[in-house]
Amino acid sequence: MNAMTLSRQYFTEIARPYLQEDFPHLYPALAAGLVGNGSECFGYDDEISRDHDWGVDFFIWLPEENRDLVPALQAWKSALFDKHPPVYPRTRSEYGARLGVMTAGDFYRSLIGFPQGPQTLEDWRRIPEENLAMAVNGEVFMDNAGAFTAVRRRLLEHYPEDLRLKKLAARCMAIAQTGQYNAIRCYRRGDYVTLRAVTARFTDSVISAVFLLNRVYKPYYKWAFRRMTELPVLGPELGPELTAVALSPIDDPDSFKLLDARLRRICDRLGAELINQGLSSSDDWFFTSHAEEIRQKIRDPFLKSLPTQYE
Repeated sequence: MNAMTLSRQYFTEIARPYLQEDFPHLYPALAAGLVGNGSECFGYDDEISRDHDWGVDFFIWLPEENRDLVPALQAWKSALFDKHPPVYPRTRSEYGARLGVMTAGDFYRSLIGFPQGPQTLEDWRRIPEENLAMAVNGEVFMDNAGAFTAVRRRLLEHYPEDLRLKKLAARCMAIAQTGQYNAIRCYRRGDYVTLRAVTARFTDSVISAVFLLNRVYKPYYKWAFRRMTELPVLGPELGPELTAVALSPIDDPDSFKLLDARLRRICDRLGAELINQGLSSSDDWFFTSHAEEIRQKIRDPFLKSLPTQYE
């Protein structure tokens, strides 16, 4: 049982027929679905998720020219839920996401800042990646005019290639600095707290690189690893390795030797995929070489001029 399935069923069987009957002239312009903030929108809700901000609900999205009808539709939706209460009504906490009625532009503006999606490289750079992930997750139950889905479809095409390359180059630099350079130094100094921080930063950089190689937006950190393991390129292979890194003891020579071997295997597999995708041809084990090769493929003068570790 998950909230997406329950919400889709409620909308299809109960809400949609009433919506069509009560707003016949507006209905052809409406869209509806469950997208955005919340574990249910990624399909990851479970028993633990049900203690707050969970249950049946959905958005209704209108065109901008029908903005004045938002209050009427919101009142209609509230009355519908009162008349036909879901078996699992959505609970709402003080800080939880609010689902309701809004224009499609306002929905996208609330998540990514641009009602029609980003138009320039600078627009794209300003949007947190987790917000892009929320803008394209979940399900659109209906989109009668297609306007909501048109923006969604463009976002799903992923970053402009120059920005993807810049981000990937930065991740390669971070991987080199953490797992390949500083991990061994922290161990030799006996600084285990910083070593844990280093392996955590390494893990996050590897996860991010896998998303970029799959051309999928990395979600909120709580779901990033789980989502990564589902991605076809490297996800199933690196998931167990990163789990082993997280569970590795680090305070004796044999344990660190095993950890270091895992870090190397991860880098070897990731480097091979960079070569496989034609992003690098370097056979240097150190990831700064991959980073520089990737940066050289960037065409935009400003992005290319930035230090490799910046995005």
